[in-house]
Amino acid sequence: MAKLFKGRFLGRLKLSRKFLLIYILCVILPLVTTDVILLRSIYENEHTTQKNYRNTAIEAYATYLRNSLEYDATLSSAIDINKSLNNFINTWYPLPYDYYDKLVSNITSSFFSTLSDLNQDRIVIYSDNPTMLSGNYFHNIEEIKNEKWYKRFSVSNLNEAVYTYYDTSPIIVTQDRNRFIYCHRMNNVKSSIEKIITIEHKRSNIEKGLEEIPVNCTMYLCCDDYIIYTNDSEKLEYEEVVKLSEYEPYLTFKEFKMYGNTFKIYALTENLTVSNVIQNNIHVVILLILFTLIIPNIMMKLLEKSITDRISILGKAFGEGSNELFQPIEEINGTDEIAALMYDYNRIVDINNEKTNTIYKDKLREQESDIARKNAELLALQSQINPHFLFNALESIRMHSILKGENETAEMVQRLAVMERQNVEWHGDAVTIEEEEEFIDAYLQLQSYRFGERISFEIDIAEDCKKILIPKLTLVTFVENACVHGIESKSAQGWIFVRVYKSGRKLVIEVEDTGDGMDEADAMALQYKMNGVTIDMIRNAKHVGILNACLRIKMMFRDRAEFTIESEKGIGMSVIITIPDDMIKTAD
Repeated sequence: MAKLFKGRFLGRLKLSRKFLLIYILCVILPLVTTDVILLRSIYENEHTTQKNYRNTAIEAYATYLRNSLEYDATLSSAIDINKSLNNFINTWYPLPYDYYDKLVSNITSSFFSTLSDLNQDRIVIYSDNPTMLSGNYFHNIEEIKNEKWYKRFSVSNLNEAVYTYYDTSPIIVTQDRNRFIYCHRMNNVKSSIEKIITIEHKRSNIEKGLEEIPVNCTMYLCCDDYIIYTNDSEKLEYEEVVKLSEYEPYLTFKEFKMYGNTFKIYALTENLTVSNVIQNNIHVVILLILFTLIIPNIMMKLLEKSITDRISILGKAFGEGSNELFQPIEEINGTDEIAALMYDYNRIVDINNEKTNTIYKDKLREQESDIARKNAELLALQSQINPHFLFNALESIRMHSILKGENETAEMVQRLAVMERQNVEWHGDAVTIEEEEEFIDAYLQLQSYRFGERISFEIDIAEDCKKILIPKLTLVTFVENACVHGIESKSAQGWIFVRVYKSGRKLVIEVEDTGDGMDEADAMALQYKMNGVTIDMIRNAKHVGILNACLRIKMMFRDRAEFTIESEKGIGMSVIITIPDDMIKTAD
């Protein structure tokens, strides 16, 4: 079975499919399993974290409520033990004036009014003393006989208690219709008069205090079947809040008794789903995807590419064996078995090509003879250039002598001597660009005598290009063409620019003039001839100067040189020569 599976199934699969199978079985499945376990752990940790949030929030609310009520108890006890206040309440006043006088002299300026003013909530003392008038701080118990909280407090045996209820028909409808009242019996000074201290908390004060507590969940603070406070915008009823216990494990509930009443606090967090966990831990999920899916996938692709690419190169090399000679693999990366196989292939290619070369030796000798013949013809063509330049130089001297006499003839002859000396001293067909520059400068100086202010020139040779070898008298041929066919045919002042520099991995030679220029069609035709020039074309041409120079350049640089012409009629013309830097040779 194993042999059948291995031979008939795996043997038919391409390498890319095999790598995919390995990636799925050995990488994806284990990583997905690991990720599921990790996400499960994160999910459970989120549950624990939410539970801690809820417990912390409940404790914070309970502490706030406990502190508030303890402050009420402390304040009430301070009022209760005040003998002056108790005497004021226990006293019977014959006339309302007597009561008012006592109130102003003993109470309004006392600490009681100060405490009441400092507290933002409402402090009221109720008593059954009928001689006291109801006012800001003191009211008669008759006024609250029907209040829910009083009915409960009067029948209880508690000295202090807390009550809450919703006022359905308040005298003034405000947002503080939710009543939260702390009650305290004044028993410190014995008396037949019933006295009750009440501190009624405003709902807005409670909300302000609880809103300052930072929580990460929805909170409900309840007492006596009323919701004292909630940060839930939906404003649920109490019965709906009680049903929240069905949302376990997303809810924590706690109740505690204080001052005769039971308080209930509900803390609710969002329903924890997989999408919630992913959203809350997006950075962890991104890291999981990065390290368990993306990076392994990239590494597997690189491994696959390392193997399949080199096998493809090897297969392509064998496919090229249908040519006359096998081509060796030029670049071999790595040291593994595939690299060793590629090295073995190269050794076989070397042996095979060596045998093949023996067959072609006679053919190569014939080719060498043909090349030698062509070189001789090129040297003969080169010899035609020197008289051509000499004629132009002498013509300049003749014209200058006719027009101006013999004042500057000596200097012109000196320029001519420089040109001839350069021509005599150079040996072979190759010279440096620096040497060609001297010839161009001498030639243009002579032309400046001929054209006067009608011609200006600028030669800019980059320092790293001066020692590069080119065929001699080639650049000056393009310069001469710019003078004769560009500047001479234009009456206005003209410029000739010669630039040599390197751009990227190429040598660039530019000869530009601001002469009369050429039509686009003529320029394209000349460019075509320059790039496709042959010896036969030169033999049949009337004017061999430019084509001769192009052919010698192409021969020297093995047809890798390219010629471009940019021209606009009436504006000027530019000849651009580009040569790859791997074909460049420099003078020793």
